[in-house]
Amino acid sequence: MYVHKSVTIVVLLIIFGSSACIAAEDSPTVEQLWQIVQKQQAELDELKEELASTRGVTRSVEIQSLENSERIEAVGEIIDQPERNGSSTWADRTTIGGYGEMLYNNETSTASSKELDIQRFVLFASHAFTDNLRFVSELEIEHSFINDDARSPGAVEVEQAYLEWDYSRNHNVLAGMHLVPMGLINETHEPNTFFGVERNRIESRIIPSTYRVNGIKFAGQLGGGFSYDLGIHEGLFFESGNGDELAIRDSRQSGARAEMDSPAYTGRLRYTGIPGLELGLSVQVQPDMTQDGSTRSNIGRDGVIDVFGNPVVDLGGVLSEAHIAYRSGPWGFKGLYAEWDIDSTIETVANSDLTNNGIGRDRQYGYYVEPSYYFNEKFGAFARLERTNERAGSNVASAYDSATNRMLLGFNYWLNSNAVLKLDYQFESDDRARDLDGFNFGMGWQF
Repeated sequence: MYVHKSVTIVVLLIIFGSSACIAAEDSPTVEQLWQIVQKQQAELDELKEELASTRGVTRSVEIQSLENSERIEAVGEIIDQPERNGSSTWADRTTIGGYGEMLYNNETSTASSKELDIQRFVLFASHAFTDNLRFVSELEIEHSFINDDARSPGAVEVEQAYLEWDYSRNHNVLAGMHLVPMGLINETHEPNTFFGVERNRIESRIIPSTYRVNGIKFAGQLGGGFSYDLGIHEGLFFESGNGDELAIRDSRQSGARAEMDSPAYTGRLRYTGIPGLELGLSVQVQPDMTQDGSTRSNIGRDGVIDVFGNPVVDLGGVLSEAHIAYRSGPWGFKGLYAEWDIDSTIETVANSDLTNNGIGRDRQYGYYVEPSYYFNEKFGAFARLERTNERAGSNVASAYDSATNRMLLGFNYWLNSNAVLKLDYQFESDDRARDLDGFNFGMGWQF
């Protein structure tokens, strides 16, 4: 369009200029007029050729640009296709990580203890097969090493190994070894995520964190800040031949050829609809922690007996737990209560040497409160008061004065969000009337 206008203007200027010259001189002859017309025609033809050439070049450039754009888009689409990207796509869908901690404990009591320990070293690997199907695993080494020496303190354990499928937008199901959805520590126990060098006693003894099981769990969002977890999994398994203490923690099967005569059931409801706040309620039902009187001598499982040597069966129990965690600006607070209600038959349970071990264990409870203050994103201080009683169902014999009170004061210093230094001082009076005072130092990492 602009080229046409230019040609028209040039022609008009030529004609106007020629007319001006003619008017200024004498009137030309016919032959002179003819020469002028031919000259003008030649100039018009030359302009037309230039116009045609310009149009051709412009069109050619436009076509080439379009073809190049289409080629670039096609290459981009090929690169973005997962099936054409080989190992890079596999790497993008695979995550490697881990966490661990080193602790120093210096406690004074009737027998003082000074101990330095790589308490745990964990490697994490997960892979997303698709956007809604993934595999998650954790492999843990406790206390640095394990060998065939009976004095070896360590263990190599599979902490998690499960498949998780998002079968709808807000709901999923997993199957395999997973962490039981109870309390604050059990599912989120990396050292940079909590205050204190050691995990709190309630979530180590009453809720035996880290508490892992084989089973199936459904989970999802209900809207309005509410979420749920429902699972069926292996139950606990009491054994009379399991040392001199009948403890919930020692009864975990941890997925190792776990007895499934009597599975357990766990449910949790959480509310996180207010920023910084978490409220949780959970219940676990154990229909029979003797696993229907199971004994398996080939793997050293002796079952449960009473003080007369008779087998004990139908030993059920219910664990209930409630917690709160809140953070507002620099202030933080955590509180948790957990309690076992176990059939009174447990009071008849004995060790393999027939000495009574179950007195008072039909009720076990613990709670803690923990206020904290964050001076900045790197430094925070806390105080924690804990109370546990694993023989609260009685007050005679070995159950007498069985409560343990523990106060801790300390701080965390985060080198960054994934690496932390910890120091605390503890004041403890245990169930044997010993004072276990002292300090603890630790460092932890996650990646």
